Amino acid sequence: TTYASFQSTIIELYAEGTRGLTVDSTGGTLHGAWSSDGTVTTSDRRLKRNIEPLFQTIAQQASQRGGPPPHAEGGPARQQDQPVGWLLRELRPVSFNMKHGPESKHLKFGFIAQELETVFPNLVRTVGPDATKAVASQDLIAVLTLALQTLHKEFDETRRELEEQRRRVARLEQAVFAQRDVHV
Repeated sequence: TTYASFQSTIIELYAEGTRGLTVDSTGGTLHGAWSSDGTVTTSDRRLKRNIEPLFQTIAQQASQRGGPPPHAEGGPARQQDQPVGWLLRELRPVSFNMKHGPESKHLKFGFIAQELETVFPNLVRTVGPDATKAVASQDLIAVLTLALQTLHKEFDETRRELEEQRRRVARLEQAVFAQRDVHV
């Protein structure tokens, strides 16, 4: 049985008796597993205001929730390292199965929205009449990208320091061996 249900504020589409789409005045919900050839999220600068580096926002959120202070010692790279590290430590990825629907047979990976909301509320939305919590995936991708960039900077910095230490050890070994040769 495939049909559309029209109520005063909601339109629902059903296929074979299963709800597939709900549309109301605030947006809509796709129910079940949907496939797509592509996904596009509007991100035009002309539609945005209050644009600032994400690490500053994360630092503010971290300090409000007992994380490191917004301005760590050191240069700009160091200022973002501590709050981003704090955020990564606070995230708790999980595996799970949905309770109902076609996706319930698949093991899934993600986050518990209520837990994520306590760490970084901007990553969670409350949707629908039953106040279901949802993760803003595009926002989470930006946060995780910043975390990877920060870790990559730390890795490069550590590698440079290690190379410098190796050169220093080599010079010291040469000096020690040169001293031995002088005394022999």
